[in-house]
Amino acid sequence: MDDDVPADRHQMHRAVRDALARTAELTREPGLLPARGALDLRLADAALHTAERLLAARLAGPGTDDEAQRRLAALLIAVQAVRGSVRQAELSRRSAAVGNVREALHRLQSVTTLAELVQQVPVEAGRLGYRRALISRLQGGDWTAQAAFADEDPWLTAELVRIGSTSPGRLGRELPETEVVRRRVPVLVRDAQSNPRVHRELVTLSGTRCYVAAPLVARGEVVALVHADQHQDSGTVDSFDRELLGLFAEGLGLAFERVYCQEQLRALRNRLEDQARFVGDVLDGVLGPAGPPEAVPAPPPAPPVSFQQLRWPLSELTRRELDVLQHLCAGESNAEAAAKLYVSVETVKTHVKSVLRKLGAANRAEAVALVKELTGQVPAPSR
Repeated sequence: MDDDVPADRHQMHRAVRDALARTAELTREPGLLPARGALDLRLADAALHTAERLLAARLAGPGTDDEAQRRLAALLIAVQAVRGSVRQAELSRRSAAVGNVREALHRLQSVTTLAELVQQVPVEAGRLGYRRALISRLQGGDWTAQAAFADEDPWLTAELVRIGSTSPGRLGRELPETEVVRRRVPVLVRDAQSNPRVHRELVTLSGTRCYVAAPLVARGEVVALVHADQHQDSGTVDSFDRELLGLFAEGLGLAFERVYCQEQLRALRNRLEDQARFVGDVLDGVLGPAGPPEAVPAPPPAPPVSFQQLRWPLSELTRRELDVLQHLCAGESNAEAAAKLYVSVETVKTHVKSVLRKLGAANRAEAVALVKELTGQVPAPSR
């Protein structure tokens, strides 16, 4: 019916109120009319469902004349049509929301660092329709706020991070978040103001009545939590928002793994480049720097210089021992060298002993002096 199926949100709002008002008049049930304000599709659907039941009961009841039955039947058909359009609009909203998650995750593909990714997550949650969002890092039993989003409220954005970082949440104390981490599933908290097991400072600051929280799982463990509340369409959140945020967080886990691997590969590349520069410096000290390129065509490249071609006793050292020697010459401690080489301190100690033995040096100072004597320079500290 063209007149009963709203074409847009404003028409739908008017149609819902008109259908409920007419039902209330015929059935004498004034409680059907919702409070004035923005249209909540879910509440509208529930109210229209109640109206359907009331009208159907009156139609089936005794003592109703033909004219009253005709009016009740016509109104029942109109209410059913309006409810059908409301449910279709809610289905469209949910379908669009799933598409928005896909678009948000696609935008995050251009992010190349974990720090940038963390800052962008709450912003993308805002684009999904949530007025407030928070991402918190999980360390041990604490979850600490890292970044936030509060629609058109920079002060609240900053305060959410400040309070969430200076007063971290504690697993076991906050029951909803404990459930998120333990079961690795999103949760819906409907009673945030009265629930004694929530993060009271954050709930008081935001004034939230209900919120959703989801786990961000990367590398096989929960590494962060994502919170959101107040969807712009309803001013609240429900079970669909719980599933939607869970879907978003699941995609975020894959994004975190991708960016983490990229950062690890960049660190490995930088370390290998540092090692290559050190070996080049050692070879320059032994063989002399390469001269400028000749104008005539260059001869075929010579085979790579092996470690046996280094001046004895440096030629006795393995590749890893040369790495350790570089850090030893830079004056670094065993712990510092271990951190840069991504090995344990005990492994570095073992290599240092082997280097001293092969060089015939009694201590580190003698080993450095010998390198300077053999190469004419002490390798620069690694970066």
